[in-house]
Amino acid sequence: MTIHYEVTEEDYMNFNLHYIEDSSSQKKKYWTLRILIPLMFASLMFFMGTLLFKQPIIYWLIASLGVLGLWILYFPQQYRNVIKKQRGKRQTKEADNGMLGEKSLTIGENTLTVTAKSYQTIVNLEDINSIEQYSDMIIIYYSRHFVIIIPTRYLTWEEKIIISSLN
Repeated sequence: MTIHYEVTEEDYMNFNLHYIEDSSSQKKKYWTLRILIPLMFASLMFFMGTLLFKQPIIYWLIASLGVLGLWILYFPQQYRNVIKKQRGKRQTKEADNGMLGEKSLTIGENTLTVTAKSYQTIVNLEDINSIEQYSDMIIIYYSRHFVIIIPTRYLTWEEKIIISSLN
């Protein structure tokens, strides 16, 4: 079976976001930035207002909890925007290595063959580490540093099932 698809810059950006969100080190960083740091600043704000400025506790409690709540509420989208901006700067360099563009995936009995304009990659099914399926793409990890990105908009329901069951 052969599947023709195209990986766009947006697909590549979404792949990077999925990878960062699934990385254990990035999850630690994310939760530290989302909870721990605003908690420290809200506490500092509360104690400075009540002890240093000698103002009512209830006022500073409401103000610090409000700041904490707003930070926790709006942080995920701001974090994604920062990641997109950082990846966008690096993406132009990485796009030249063949990750973007039109490709075809041929599923054989024991191999996957990805053919692009400038290269061809053959992957044994035993070499596949994992397959992750998201709403917008299927990612096949066949090495620590190599992946096959397949946008789901090019796939039928049967093809999605076949690709997901390769592992």
